Amino acid sequence: MSYRIAVVGKGGVGKSTISAMLVRALHQSSDKLIMAVDADPNANLGEKLGARPEHTIGELREQLLKKADEIPPGQSKQEYVEYQMRLATVEGPGFDLLTMGRPEGPGCYCYINNILRTFLDLAMEKYDFVVIDNEAGMEHLSRRTTMSMDVLLLVTDPTKVGVETASRLLALAKEMGLEAKKKVLIINGMREALHDVVQQEVERIDVDEVVRIPFSDDLLNFSTEGLSIWELSEADHAYKALATAAARII
Repeated sequence: MSYRIAVVGKGGVGKSTISAMLVRALHQSSDKLIMAVDADPNANLGEKLGARPEHTIGELREQLLKKADEIPPGQSKQEYVEYQMRLATVEGPGFDLLTMGRPEGPGCYCYINNILRTFLDLAMEKYDFVVIDNEAGMEHLSRRTTMSMDVLLLVTDPTKVGVETASRLLALAKEMGLEAKKKVLIINGMREALHDVVQQEVERIDVDEVVRIPFSDDLLNFSTEGLSIWELSEADHAYKALATAAARII
């Protein structure tokens, strides 16, 4: 059974960068199979991992809705979906990437989503680790057949608003019935000690652990220039902090 890690947070807090660093840290610490799932419509996890997808699950969903009668003869809809999902999976150094892509457009997707959910769950079971980079509302997780995560990583910047947002996302996860064996708050991009007001918010949030990731000029430059996380030095203090925390938490 795969070990599933969901990464959530509002836009702009470095959620996808944390997800990419986590994939790299997991790969470098073991020889396990890793699936990275980019479930944010503003998909950029592939760019950070140096693996750009040519197809997305969103495109497949639209194809099934509009061209259901054009599936090749002798091939069932399930076989067609499985084949297209393999085409949408990008191989990277030590991981596979699946990009969810665009949200649903107008139309009835109930039957199609049931098929996709089933195959996504089956695909994930083939991997030792699954890292899911989610959109802020966690819509993708709410539609999955398996609503259980081993770790829920709540990413925030070192601000009161950011921590409050993380707290609301944690409450939303509970409302959705998303079970997580471990809940971790990651404060990303720290330049100095937390302001007292922010620290008070951190102490109120119901998590198992708080991880502080220092600000990194190199990491900022990598994001600005669109470089792969694999090119970042292992000595980078932000990466080292994340890798150390991952070894302890996972």
